[in-house]
Amino acid sequence: MSSRLQNIQFSALARAGEGLTQWRPLAMGFITLVACGLLVFVSQALARGMGGFAGMLLFGLLMLATAVVFFSGVSAVGVMLMDKAQGIAVRGFADAAYAGLLCVPKFLGLALLALVATLLFYLVAAIIYFVCKIPLLGAVLAFVAHPVLIIAASALIVAWVCVVAPMFAPAVWSGLPFKAALASVIGIARNRLVEVVLMQIVLYIILMVITGLLFMGLLPVSISLTAMGTGIAAGGAGGMGLEGLMYMGPRALSHMGMSGSVIGLWLGVGVLFCVIFALLGQVAVMGQNLVYLQASASIDSTGEEQALDGVWSDVRKRAEEAKERAKAAAERAKQVAAQKAQEVAAANEARKAAAAEQAQQQAALAAEREAARQAAESARLQAEQAAAEQAAAAQQAAQEAQRLADAQPAAAPQTPDAAPAAPVAAPSCPSCHGQVGRTDSFCEHCGHKLKP
Repeated sequence: MSSRLQNIQFSALARAGEGLTQWRPLAMGFITLVACGLLVFVSQALARGMGGFAGMLLFGLLMLATAVVFFSGVSAVGVMLMDKAQGIAVRGFADAAYAGLLCVPKFLGLALLALVATLLFYLVAAIIYFVCKIPLLGAVLAFVAHPVLIIAASALIVAWVCVVAPMFAPAVWSGLPFKAALASVIGIARNRLVEVVLMQIVLYIILMVITGLLFMGLLPVSISLTAMGTGIAAGGAGGMGLEGLMYMGPRALSHMGMSGSVIGLWLGVGVLFCVIFALLGQVAVMGQNLVYLQASASIDSTGEEQALDGVWSDVRKRAEEAKERAKAAAERAKQVAAQKAQEVAAANEARKAAAAEQAQQQAALAAEREAARQAAESARLQAEQAAAEQAAAAQQAAQEAQRLADAQPAAAPQTPDAAPAAPVAAPSCPSCHGQVGRTDSFCEHCGHKLKP
Protein backbone atom coordinates (compact mmCIF):
# COMPACT_ATOMS: atom_id res chain seq x y z
CA MET A 1 0.00 0.00 0.00
CA SER A 2 2.81 2.45 0.88
CA SER A 3 4.56 1.79 -2.45
CA ARG A 4 1.33 2.45 -4.28
CA LEU A 5 0.82 5.72 -2.42
CA GLN A 6 4.36 6.77 -3.29
CA ASN A 7 3.55 6.26 -6.98
CA ILE A 8 0.77 8.84 -6.83
CA GLN A 9 1.87 12.02 -8.58
CA PHE A 10 -0.28 14.67 -6.98
CA SER A 11 1.63 17.34 -8.84
CA ALA A 12 0.10 16.09 -12.08
CA LEU A 13 -3.28 17.30 -10.85
CA ALA A 14 -1.97 20.85 -11.01
CA ARG A 15 -2.57 20.59 -14.76
CA ALA A 16 -6.30 20.75 -13.98
CA GLY A 17 -5.89 24.53 -14.09
CA GLU A 18 -5.09 24.19 -17.80
CA GLY A 19 -8.83 23.87 -18.33
CA LEU A 20 -9.08 27.63 -17.78
CA THR A 21 -6.95 28.33 -20.86
CA GLN A 22 -8.68 26.09 -23.42
CA TRP A 23 -10.92 28.30 -25.57
CA ARG A 24 -12.38 25.52 -27.76
CA PRO A 25 -13.83 23.49 -24.86
CA LEU A 26 -14.91 26.79 -23.30
CA ALA A 27 -16.80 27.76 -26.45
CA MET A 28 -18.35 24.29 -26.67
CA GLY A 29 -19.45 24.44 -23.03
CA PHE A 30 -20.88 27.94 -23.49
CA ILE A 31 -22.77 26.89 -26.62
CA THR A 32 -24.13 23.87 -24.74
CA LEU A 33 -25.40 25.98 -21.85
CA VAL A 34 -27.01 28.53 -24.17
CA ALA A 35 -28.65 25.80 -26.25
CA CYS A 36 -30.02 24.08 -23.14
CA GLY A 37 -31.35 27.38 -21.81
CA LEU A 38 -33.09 28.16 -25.11
CA LEU A 39 -34.61 24.67 -25.24
CA VAL A 40 -35.94 25.01 -21.71
CA PHE A 41 -37.41 28.45 -22.50
CA VAL A 42 -39.01 27.25 -25.75
CA SER A 43 -40.39 24.10 -24.12
CA GLN A 44 -42.01 26.09 -21.34
CA ALA A 45 -43.47 28.63 -23.78
CA LEU A 46 -44.87 25.97 -26.12
CA ALA A 47 -46.26 23.90 -23.26
CA ARG A 48 -47.93 26.97 -21.78
CA GLY A 49 -49.33 27.97 -25.17
CA MET A 50 -50.68 24.53 -26.12
CA GLY A 51 -51.79 23.40 -22.68
CA GLY A 52 -53.41 20.10 -21.81
CA PHE A 53 -51.92 16.69 -22.50
CA ALA A 54 -50.37 17.76 -25.82
CA GLY A 55 -48.48 20.55 -24.08
CA MET A 56 -47.19 18.22 -21.38
CA LEU A 57 -46.12 15.66 -24.00
CA LEU A 58 -44.28 18.29 -26.03
CA PHE A 59 -42.63 19.64 -22.86
CA GLY A 60 -41.42 16.15 -21.96
CA LEU A 61 -40.00 15.55 -25.46
CA LEU A 62 -38.20 18.89 -25.49
CA MET A 63 -36.77 18.27 -22.01
CA LEU A 64 -35.51 14.89 -23.23
CA ALA A 65 -33.88 16.67 -26.17
CA THR A 66 -32.39 19.16 -23.69
CA ALA A 67 -30.86 16.31 -21.67
CA VAL A 68 -29.37 14.79 -24.84
CA VAL A 69 -27.90 18.18 -25.86
CA PHE A 70 -26.49 18.74 -22.37
CA PHE A 71 -24.76 15.36 -22.06
CA SER A 72 -23.55 15.53 -25.66
CA GLY A 73 -22.05 18.98 -25.04
CA VAL A 74 -20.42 17.95 -21.76
CA SER A 75 -19.01 14.85 -23.46
CA ALA A 76 -17.70 16.99 -26.32
CA VAL A 77 -15.89 19.18 -23.79
CA GLY A 78 -14.57 16.05 -22.08
CA VAL A 79 -13.29 14.66 -25.40
CA MET A 80 -11.44 17.91 -26.15
CA LEU A 81 -9.90 18.06 -22.68
CA MET A 82 -8.95 14.36 -22.86
CA ASP A 83 -7.05 15.13 -26.05
CA LYS A 84 -5.28 17.93 -24.16
CA ALA A 85 -4.54 15.67 -21.17
CA GLN A 86 -3.09 13.00 -23.45
CA GLY A 87 -0.92 15.57 -25.23
CA ILE A 88 -2.48 15.11 -28.66
CA ALA A 89 -4.08 17.64 -31.01
CA VAL A 90 -7.44 18.86 -29.75
CA ARG A 91 -10.30 17.95 -32.05
CA GLY A 92 -12.48 20.49 -33.78
CA PHE A 93 -16.04 21.38 -32.89
CA ALA A 94 -17.76 19.02 -35.34
CA ASP A 95 -15.63 15.99 -34.49
CA ALA A 96 -15.93 16.65 -30.76
CA ALA A 97 -19.70 17.13 -30.99
CA TYR A 98 -20.10 13.86 -32.93
CA ALA A 99 -17.89 12.00 -30.44
CA GLY A 100 -19.87 13.51 -27.56
CA LEU A 101 -23.14 12.38 -29.11
CA LEU A 102 -21.79 8.82 -29.38
CA CYS A 103 -20.97 8.90 -25.66
CA VAL A 104 -24.62 9.41 -24.64
CA PRO A 105 -25.74 5.75 -25.24
CA LYS A 106 -22.78 4.56 -23.15
CA PHE A 107 -23.83 6.76 -20.23
CA LEU A 108 -27.39 5.50 -20.64
CA GLY A 109 -26.12 1.92 -20.50
CA LEU A 110 -24.21 2.66 -17.30
CA ALA A 111 -27.36 4.22 -15.80
CA LEU A 112 -29.38 1.13 -16.69
CA LEU A 113 -26.74 -1.12 -15.10
CA ALA A 114 -26.82 1.02 -11.96
CA LEU A 115 -30.62 0.78 -11.86
CA VAL A 116 -30.53 -3.01 -12.27
CA ALA A 117 -27.88 -3.33 -9.56
CA THR A 118 -29.94 -1.16 -7.20
CA LEU A 119 -33.07 -3.22 -7.81
CA LEU A 120 -31.17 -6.47 -7.26
CA PHE A 121 -29.69 -5.16 -4.02
CA TYR A 122 -33.09 -4.14 -2.70
CA LEU A 123 -34.55 -7.47 -3.82
CA VAL A 124 -31.90 -9.34 -1.84
CA ALA A 125 -32.50 -7.05 1.14
CA ALA A 126 -36.26 -7.67 0.93
CA ILE A 127 -35.71 -11.44 0.85
CA ILE A 128 -33.43 -11.21 3.89
CA TYR A 129 -35.98 -9.08 5.75
CA PHE A 130 -38.73 -11.59 4.94
CA VAL A 131 -36.52 -14.38 6.32
CA CYS A 132 -36.04 -12.24 9.43
CA LYS A 133 -39.75 -12.70 10.19
CA ILE A 134 -38.98 -16.23 11.42
CA PRO A 135 -39.44 -16.36 15.21
CA LEU A 136 -36.26 -16.34 17.33
CA LEU A 137 -33.89 -17.12 14.43
CA GLY A 138 -35.19 -14.08 12.53
CA ALA A 139 -34.24 -11.73 15.36
CA VAL A 140 -30.64 -12.99 15.37
CA LEU A 141 -30.46 -12.76 11.59
CA ALA A 142 -31.84 -9.22 11.60
CA PHE A 143 -29.31 -8.23 14.27
CA VAL A 144 -26.48 -9.34 11.98
CA ALA A 145 -27.88 -8.76 8.49
CA HIS A 146 -29.22 -5.24 8.90
CA PRO A 147 -25.87 -3.57 9.75
CA VAL A 148 -24.17 -5.60 7.02
CA LEU A 149 -26.69 -4.39 4.45
CA ILE A 150 -26.19 -0.78 5.60
CA ILE A 151 -22.40 -1.04 5.31
CA ALA A 152 -22.64 -2.73 1.90
CA ALA A 153 -25.02 -0.06 0.57
CA SER A 154 -22.79 2.72 1.91
CA ALA A 155 -19.70 1.18 0.28
CA LEU A 156 -21.54 0.87 -3.04
CA ILE A 157 -22.63 4.51 -2.91
CA VAL A 158 -19.10 5.69 -2.11
CA ALA A 159 -17.69 3.52 -4.90
CA TRP A 160 -20.25 4.94 -7.34
CA VAL A 161 -19.67 8.58 -6.37
CA CYS A 162 -15.88 8.46 -6.02
CA VAL A 163 -14.81 5.85 -8.59
CA VAL A 164 -17.40 4.49 -11.01
CA ALA A 165 -19.11 7.68 -12.18
CA PRO A 166 -15.97 9.91 -12.20
CA MET A 167 -13.79 7.27 -13.91
CA PHE A 168 -16.30 5.90 -16.43
CA ALA A 169 -16.76 9.24 -18.18
CA PRO A 170 -13.01 9.78 -18.86
CA ALA A 171 -12.75 6.16 -20.02
CA VAL A 172 -15.51 6.81 -22.55
CA TRP A 173 -14.01 10.17 -23.55
CA SER A 174 -10.70 8.43 -24.23
CA GLY A 175 -12.43 6.44 -26.98
CA LEU A 176 -12.98 3.09 -25.27
CA PRO A 177 -16.13 1.14 -26.10
CA PHE A 178 -18.68 0.48 -23.39
CA LYS A 179 -17.42 -2.92 -22.31
CA ALA A 180 -13.75 -1.88 -22.28
CA ALA A 181 -14.57 1.31 -20.35
CA LEU A 182 -16.53 -0.67 -17.77
CA ALA A 183 -13.69 -3.21 -17.46
CA SER A 184 -11.21 -0.37 -16.97
CA VAL A 185 -13.32 1.15 -14.20
CA ILE A 186 -13.69 -2.23 -12.49
CA GLY A 187 -9.90 -2.75 -12.67
CA ILE A 188 -9.29 0.68 -11.13
CA ALA A 189 -11.82 0.03 -8.37
CA ARG A 190 -10.25 -3.34 -7.54
CA ASN A 191 -6.59 -2.30 -7.65
CA ARG A 192 -6.30 1.46 -7.02
CA LEU A 193 -9.38 2.44 -5.04
CA VAL A 194 -7.53 4.26 -2.24
CA GLU A 195 -5.28 6.14 -4.66
CA VAL A 196 -8.23 7.28 -6.73
CA VAL A 197 -10.11 8.50 -3.64
CA LEU A 198 -7.06 10.45 -2.46
CA MET A 199 -6.57 12.01 -5.88
CA GLN A 200 -10.25 12.91 -5.96
CA ILE A 201 -9.86 14.71 -2.63
CA VAL A 202 -6.85 16.64 -3.93
CA LEU A 203 -8.78 17.53 -7.09
CA TYR A 204 -11.71 18.83 -5.03
CA ILE A 205 -9.31 20.99 -3.02
CA ILE A 206 -7.81 22.41 -6.21
CA LEU A 207 -11.29 23.08 -7.58
CA MET A 208 -12.31 24.83 -4.37
CA VAL A 209 -9.21 27.03 -4.49
CA ILE A 210 -9.82 28.04 -8.11
CA THR A 211 -13.49 28.69 -7.40
CA GLY A 212 -12.61 30.83 -4.40
CA LEU A 213 -10.11 32.84 -6.42
CA LEU A 214 -12.64 33.45 -9.19
CA PHE A 215 -15.51 34.46 -6.95
CA MET A 216 -13.34 36.40 -4.48
CA GLY A 217 -13.46 39.44 -6.72
CA LEU A 218 -16.18 38.45 -9.16
CA LEU A 219 -19.07 38.00 -6.74
CA PRO A 220 -19.00 41.31 -4.81
CA VAL A 221 -18.18 43.36 -7.91
CA SER A 222 -20.90 41.73 -10.01
CA ILE A 223 -23.49 42.26 -7.25
CA SER A 224 -22.65 45.93 -6.61
CA LEU A 225 -22.23 46.95 -10.26
CA THR A 226 -25.35 45.06 -11.34
CA ALA A 227 -27.40 46.78 -8.64
CA MET A 228 -26.04 50.21 -9.52
CA GLY A 229 -26.40 49.69 -13.27
CA THR A 230 -29.97 48.41 -12.88
CA GLY A 231 -30.91 51.39 -10.72
CA ILE A 232 -29.40 53.93 -13.09
CA ALA A 233 -30.77 52.27 -16.25
CA ALA A 234 -34.22 52.06 -14.65
CA GLY A 235 -34.16 55.79 -13.87
CA GLY A 236 -34.16 55.50 -10.07
CA ALA A 237 -31.76 56.51 -7.35
CA GLY A 238 -29.89 53.27 -7.43
CA GLY A 239 -28.75 51.69 -4.28
CA MET A 240 -25.49 49.87 -3.90
CA GLY A 241 -24.47 46.40 -2.91
CA LEU A 242 -26.50 43.31 -2.24
CA GLU A 243 -29.55 45.26 -1.03
CA GLY A 244 -29.68 47.23 -4.25
CA LEU A 245 -29.49 44.05 -6.31
CA MET A 246 -32.11 42.19 -4.29
CA TYR A 247 -34.64 45.02 -4.02
CA MET A 248 -33.91 47.95 -6.29
CA GLY A 249 -33.02 45.95 -9.38
CA PRO A 250 -36.15 43.72 -9.50
CA ARG A 251 -38.30 46.73 -8.54
CA ALA A 252 -36.85 48.69 -11.42
CA LEU A 253 -37.44 45.78 -13.78
CA SER A 254 -41.09 45.60 -12.78
CA HIS A 255 -41.74 49.37 -12.83
CA MET A 256 -39.80 50.33 -15.90
CA GLY A 257 -41.22 47.55 -18.08
CA MET A 258 -37.91 45.80 -18.84
CA SER A 259 -36.12 48.58 -20.70
CA GLY A 260 -33.47 47.70 -23.26
CA SER A 261 -30.61 48.80 -21.03
CA VAL A 262 -31.79 46.68 -18.12
CA ILE A 263 -32.31 43.68 -20.36
CA GLY A 264 -28.83 44.04 -21.82
CA LEU A 265 -27.33 44.46 -18.35
CA TRP A 266 -28.92 41.33 -16.95
CA LEU A 267 -28.21 39.29 -20.08
CA GLY A 268 -24.58 40.32 -19.83
CA VAL A 269 -24.44 39.11 -16.23
CA GLY A 270 -26.05 35.84 -17.24
CA VAL A 271 -23.55 35.28 -20.04
CA LEU A 272 -20.67 36.12 -17.71
CA PHE A 273 -21.74 33.57 -15.13
CA CYS A 274 -22.31 30.97 -17.88
CA VAL A 275 -18.68 31.50 -18.91
CA ILE A 276 -17.50 31.23 -15.29
CA PHE A 277 -19.37 28.00 -14.66
CA ALA A 278 -18.13 26.61 -17.97
CA LEU A 279 -14.55 27.38 -16.87
CA LEU A 280 -15.08 25.68 -13.52
CA GLY A 281 -16.59 22.70 -15.30
CA GLN A 282 -13.54 22.51 -17.55
CA VAL A 283 -11.27 22.45 -14.51
CA ALA A 284 -13.28 19.58 -13.01
CA VAL A 285 -13.35 17.63 -16.28
CA MET A 286 -9.64 18.17 -16.89
CA GLY A 287 -8.86 16.99 -13.38
CA GLN A 288 -10.99 13.83 -13.80
CA ASN A 289 -9.20 13.06 -17.04
CA LEU A 290 -5.82 13.41 -15.33
CA VAL A 291 -6.92 11.18 -12.42
CA TYR A 292 -8.15 8.51 -14.85
CA LEU A 293 -4.98 8.58 -16.95
CA GLN A 294 -2.79 8.23 -13.87
CA ALA A 295 -4.97 5.51 -12.29
CA SER A 296 -5.27 3.43 -15.47
CA ALA A 297 -1.61 3.74 -16.46
CA SER A 298 -0.56 0.58 -14.59
CA ILE A 299 -3.86 -1.30 -14.80
CA ASP A 300 -4.34 -4.21 -17.18
CA SER A 301 -8.06 -4.55 -17.66
CA THR A 302 -7.82 -7.60 -19.90
CA GLY A 303 -8.85 -9.94 -17.10
CA GLU A 304 -11.80 -7.74 -16.17
CA GLU A 305 -12.87 -7.55 -19.81
CA GLN A 306 -12.69 -11.34 -20.11
CA ALA A 307 -14.68 -11.63 -16.90
CA LEU A 308 -17.28 -9.25 -18.35
CA ASP A 309 -17.36 -11.37 -21.50
CA GLY A 310 -17.98 -14.39 -19.32
CA VAL A 311 -20.70 -12.54 -17.45
CA TRP A 312 -22.32 -11.35 -20.69
CA SER A 313 -22.16 -14.84 -22.19
CA ASP A 314 -23.53 -16.35 -19.00
CA VAL A 315 -26.32 -13.80 -18.91
CA ARG A 316 -27.02 -14.39 -22.60
CA LYS A 317 -27.00 -18.16 -22.03
CA ARG A 318 -29.33 -17.88 -19.08
CA ALA A 319 -31.56 -15.57 -21.06
CA GLU A 320 -31.66 -18.11 -23.90
CA GLU A 321 -32.40 -20.89 -21.42
CA ALA A 322 -35.11 -18.81 -19.82
CA LYS A 323 -36.48 -18.07 -23.28
CA GLU A 324 -36.50 -21.76 -24.15
CA ARG A 325 -38.13 -22.64 -20.83
CA ALA A 326 -40.72 -19.95 -21.35
CA LYS A 327 -41.32 -21.21 -24.89
CA ALA A 328 -41.64 -24.81 -23.67
CA ALA A 329 -43.95 -23.70 -20.88
CA ALA A 330 -46.02 -21.78 -23.42
CA GLU A 331 -46.22 -24.85 -25.64
CA ARG A 332 -47.23 -27.02 -22.69
CA ALA A 333 -49.79 -24.48 -21.64
CA LYS A 334 -51.06 -24.37 -25.23
CA GLN A 335 -51.33 -28.15 -25.35
CA VAL A 336 -53.06 -28.27 -21.98
CA ALA A 337 -55.42 -25.54 -23.11
CA ALA A 338 -56.17 -27.43 -26.35
CA GLN A 339 -56.75 -30.65 -24.40
CA LYS A 340 -58.98 -28.81 -21.98
CA ALA A 341 -60.84 -27.29 -24.90
CA GLN A 342 -61.31 -30.72 -26.46
CA GLU A 343 -62.52 -32.14 -23.16
CA VAL A 344 -64.91 -29.24 -22.73
CA ALA A 345 -66.14 -29.64 -26.30
CA ALA A 346 -66.66 -33.39 -25.80
CA ALA A 347 -68.48 -32.76 -22.53
CA ASN A 348 -70.64 -30.16 -24.25
CA GLU A 349 -71.43 -32.55 -27.08
CA ALA A 350 -72.29 -35.32 -24.60
CA ARG A 351 -74.41 -32.91 -22.63
CA LYS A 352 -76.16 -31.78 -25.81
CA ALA A 353 -76.74 -35.41 -26.88
CA ALA A 354 -78.13 -36.31 -23.46
CA ALA A 355 -80.33 -33.24 -23.54
CA ALA A 356 -81.55 -34.14 -27.04
CA GLU A 357 -82.26 -37.73 -25.99
CA GLN A 358 -84.10 -36.57 -22.91
CA ALA A 359 -86.07 -34.12 -25.05
CA GLN A 360 -86.97 -36.96 -27.45
CA GLN A 361 -88.04 -39.16 -24.55
CA GLN A 362 -90.13 -36.36 -23.11
CA ALA A 363 -91.65 -35.70 -26.55
CA ALA A 364 -92.45 -39.42 -26.99
CA LEU A 365 -93.94 -39.60 -23.51
CA ALA A 366 -95.98 -36.49 -24.20
CA ALA A 367 -97.15 -37.99 -27.52
CA GLU A 368 -98.15 -41.21 -25.77
CA ARG A 369 -100.00 -39.27 -23.13
CA GLU A 370 -101.72 -37.18 -25.78
CA ALA A 371 -102.66 -40.31 -27.78
CA ALA A 372 -104.01 -42.00 -24.64
CA ARG A 373 -105.93 -38.87 -23.75
CA GLN A 374 -107.36 -38.63 -27.26
CA ALA A 375 -108.29 -42.35 -27.24
CA ALA A 376 -109.94 -42.00 -23.86
CA GLU A 377 -111.76 -38.89 -25.05
CA SER A 378 -112.87 -40.69 -28.23
CA ALA A 379 -114.07 -43.71 -26.24
CA ARG A 380 -115.91 -41.40 -23.87
CA LEU A 381 -117.57 -39.59 -26.75
CA GLN A 382 -118.50 -42.88 -28.42
CA ALA A 383 -119.93 -44.21 -25.16
CA GLU A 384 -121.91 -41.03 -24.64
CA GLN A 385 -123.13 -41.16 -28.21
CA ALA A 386 -124.17 -44.84 -27.86
CA ALA A 387 -125.83 -44.12 -24.55
CA ALA A 388 -127.64 -41.18 -26.11
CA GLU A 389 -128.78 -43.38 -29.04
CA GLN A 390 -129.97 -46.12 -26.68
CA ALA A 391 -131.82 -43.59 -24.57
CA ALA A 392 -133.48 -42.15 -27.69
CA ALA A 393 -134.46 -45.61 -28.92
CA ALA A 394 -135.86 -46.59 -25.50
CA GLN A 395 -137.80 -43.35 -25.29
CA GLN A 396 -139.22 -43.92 -28.75
CA ALA A 397 -140.20 -47.52 -27.88
CA ALA A 398 -141.83 -46.34 -24.66
CA GLN A 399 -143.77 -43.68 -26.54
CA GLU A 400 -144.88 -46.27 -29.09
CA ALA A 401 -145.99 -48.66 -26.35
CA GLN A 402 -147.84 -45.85 -24.59
CA ARG A 403 -149.55 -44.93 -27.78
CA LEU A 404 -150.62 -48.50 -28.36
CA ALA A 405 -151.81 -48.84 -24.80
CA ASP A 406 -153.83 -45.66 -25.07
CA ALA A 407 -155.38 -46.77 -28.35
CA GLN A 408 -156.67 -50.23 -27.13
CA PRO A 409 -159.25 -49.18 -24.42
CA ALA A 410 -160.79 -46.67 -26.79
CA ALA A 411 -161.39 -49.22 -29.46
CA ALA A 412 -162.96 -51.92 -27.20
CA PRO A 413 -166.50 -50.38 -26.73
CA GLN A 414 -166.95 -49.89 -30.43
CA THR A 415 -166.73 -53.67 -31.07
CA PRO A 416 -168.63 -55.39 -28.28
CA ASP A 417 -169.24 -58.46 -30.29
CA ALA A 418 -165.66 -58.88 -31.30
CA ALA A 419 -163.47 -61.66 -30.19
CA PRO A 420 -161.59 -61.29 -26.95
CA ALA A 421 -158.27 -59.33 -27.25
CA ALA A 422 -154.96 -61.05 -27.50
CA PRO A 423 -152.91 -61.22 -24.35
CA VAL A 424 -150.55 -58.25 -23.75
CA ALA A 425 -146.98 -59.01 -24.57
CA ALA A 426 -144.39 -59.03 -21.80
CA PRO A 427 -142.43 -55.73 -21.48
CA SER A 428 -138.89 -55.45 -22.89
CA CYS A 429 -135.85 -53.21 -22.25
CA PRO A 430 -135.89 -50.19 -24.55
CA SER A 431 -132.05 -50.28 -24.74
CA CYS A 432 -131.20 -53.91 -25.46
CA HIS A 433 -134.80 -55.10 -26.11
CA GLY A 434 -134.31 -57.91 -23.64
CA GLN A 435 -137.35 -59.28 -21.74
CA VAL A 436 -137.89 -57.75 -18.30
CA GLY A 437 -140.47 -58.09 -15.57
CA ARG A 438 -143.25 -55.58 -15.14
CA THR A 439 -142.08 -54.63 -11.72
CA ASP A 440 -138.31 -54.46 -12.60
CA SER A 441 -136.66 -51.06 -12.21
CA PHE A 442 -133.43 -51.97 -14.12
CA CYS A 443 -132.73 -54.26 -17.06
CA GLU A 444 -131.00 -57.40 -15.94
CA HIS A 445 -129.21 -57.65 -19.31
CA CYS A 446 -127.72 -54.16 -19.80
CA GLY A 447 -128.50 -52.39 -16.53
CA HIS A 448 -130.64 -49.69 -18.21
CA LYS A 449 -133.08 -47.94 -15.88
CA LEU A 450 -136.69 -48.78 -16.70
CA LYS A 451 -139.56 -46.36 -16.40
CA PRO A 452 -142.05 -47.13 -13.62
